Amino acid sequence: MKYRLLVSAAWSLLGLPATALATHGPDDEDQLEALLKREVQGPSRYAQSLMDAPAAVSVIGRRESDALGHQTLGDMLARLPGVYLGNNHSYSSVGLRGFNRPGDYNSRILMAIDGQRVNDAIFDQGLPQLEFPIVAEWAKRVELVQGPGSSIYGSNALLGVVNVVTLDGADAPGLSLLGSAGSRGQRRVEMHYGATDARGGDLFVGVNLQRTRGEDLYVPALGTEDGWARGLDGERQASLLAKYRLGRWKLSLAAVQRDKDAPTAPYGTLPGVPGTRYTDRQVMAEAAYDDGWQDDLRRSVRLGVAHYDFRGRYVFGQSPEAVDKDEAYARWLTLEGRVWWRGLLNHELMGGVELRTSPFGVQRNYQVEPYESTLESNVTQDAAAVFVQDQWRLSQSWQLTTGLRLDHVRGFSPALSPRTVLVFRPDEHQSLKLMWARSFRSPNLFERFYDDGGQTQLANPSLKPERLSSAELAWEYLLSSGQALSANLYDTRLRRLIEQVPLSDEPDAVVQYINRGRVHLRGLDVGVEQRVGDGWLWRASASWMHAHDETGQRLSNAPTWMIKGHAITPAWRGWQLGVQWTALGTRLGRVKVPPSNVVDAHLRYRIDARQSLALHVDNALDRANVDPSSPETVLDAIPQGRRAWRLDWRLAF
Repeated sequence: MKYRLLVSAAWSLLGLPATALATHGPDDEDQLEALLKREVQGPSRYAQSLMDAPAAVSVIGRRESDALGHQTLGDMLARLPGVYLGNNHSYSSVGLRGFNRPGDYNSRILMAIDGQRVNDAIFDQGLPQLEFPIVAEWAKRVELVQGPGSSIYGSNALLGVVNVVTLDGADAPGLSLLGSAGSRGQRRVEMHYGATDARGGDLFVGVNLQRTRGEDLYVPALGTEDGWARGLDGERQASLLAKYRLGRWKLSLAAVQRDKDAPTAPYGTLPGVPGTRYTDRQVMAEAAYDDGWQDDLRRSVRLGVAHYDFRGRYVFGQSPEAVDKDEAYARWLTLEGRVWWRGLLNHELMGGVELRTSPFGVQRNYQVEPYESTLESNVTQDAAAVFVQDQWRLSQSWQLTTGLRLDHVRGFSPALSPRTVLVFRPDEHQSLKLMWARSFRSPNLFERFYDDGGQTQLANPSLKPERLSSAELAWEYLLSSGQALSANLYDTRLRRLIEQVPLSDEPDAVVQYINRGRVHLRGLDVGVEQRVGDGWLWRASASWMHAHDETGQRLSNAPTWMIKGHAITPAWRGWQLGVQWTALGTRLGRVKVPPSNVVDAHLRYRIDARQSLALHVDNALDRANVDPSSPETVLDAIPQGRRAWRLDWRLAF
């Protein structure tokens, strides 16, 4: 009874109607029961109850994403508490808990597809927009695991883990085609096909092709003749996902190629002149075997192979000879075996080993004509890890999860990553989690060895791994009427931060990555959402963040507050409207960046059971938002996209 009173009081403070606590019908009861049993895979890399999982986890599913017109993982991720995206017109980025260093490649959040690591072996990047192999239509759900995850995933899982659970053939049977066209030359074709067979096989295949000429940018600081950079923001992407499951075996393949023009004259390239561009390719294949529970024992093994390839082309003059090129590529092999055992009363033990080897990690920089090489680096990387986790049911209401992982990356001392999580369940509707964990990140090959002869960057092979520790308190309450309340309070400390630092006060100074002291992140995320019912679907969250260094100075690109939400109407005569909004506080950079405010809208009309039309508008209020500048450009701030529209036509067979 006392919990009911507390929830009612919180509901009143949020200004929501008391009728939200009303009774519900039989259909809602079925949906509520399903929600109470909802599973996630991200915290431990296997399915377990969301309420019992040893982490604070935020989830967005296919239904919401589809109604809001999402196209990318980043679109989905941006709806979750504490997350803010950035874009410097070359690459996207993810900010979490007030931490998003300008010029980084998202190396402190581990990105995974069905538990398979995506972060590459050169930059450790796992970027959320068209750089990512999976588009929104292929995601069953996106799980954001807040806080350190190295006890399960190893390096890079410092601030959190993003796990994309993809569709099976049974989730999307038949063929579905999407054609899309819009402003700025947007063109897109997406197809996915799902099927099952009599033997129990399950097949899913998705293909995505899209392109845009991008936005014309007014950036007088670049020094173009009229202040405009026109026709230089183009982007092209092709991606593929194929999965086949038969019995205990699963085969999967994910691939992406993205070509991006760079309009902001990075690294001193010639402004207003076409030809400076980036190309990224990634291919990942995996074979997995899981024999399921055999009495009290379960075993699995996964073998994955991946390839990443980067090409950068930089125009430094009007002649074809004044071109520099970057090349980087790596292949890596990952073998993992795990065993679960629940033969001990009230315990579920998991142990495993992971071996990862990258026989070469190549980085090159050279001038085209006359040919002159300034960098030729080829480094072998190997890593081995053992890990164990125990979930101990102390009583009907209490559960203790302890985990420990030992990683040894060649060239560095072994790293120990512990995790302890105490979960209190006073009833089936509520969960309170007290968490403590440590995490690490080894410096990547780009940070250690990239050196273009002192033009833009110097190498630093002596970099040391970053270490992070975090304490958190998370609470979630699922109301009988289908609403959920959540809160997450955290205190995170990062030491030996690897940071790109200019070596002089000149605007075009050479930079070098160094270990740069300590960072302290603390804050609070609160959220409320409607999870069941055939009426309105909505959610809202607010975040207060304080990110500062050891001197107490606020970090760049670190907002102190963020408010976001979305609302989806019930379908009415075939029509449905989804609206999402995000407001972000001021951020520091070369200049102080004012608050940003973005509203997007998606109006869909279902013609019949097979066809639908939708109009999507990004930045519907046409706000002139900017992001803090990144180190490679002379701009003080990076302009973000103005209003844009597209029309989608979906046909299913």
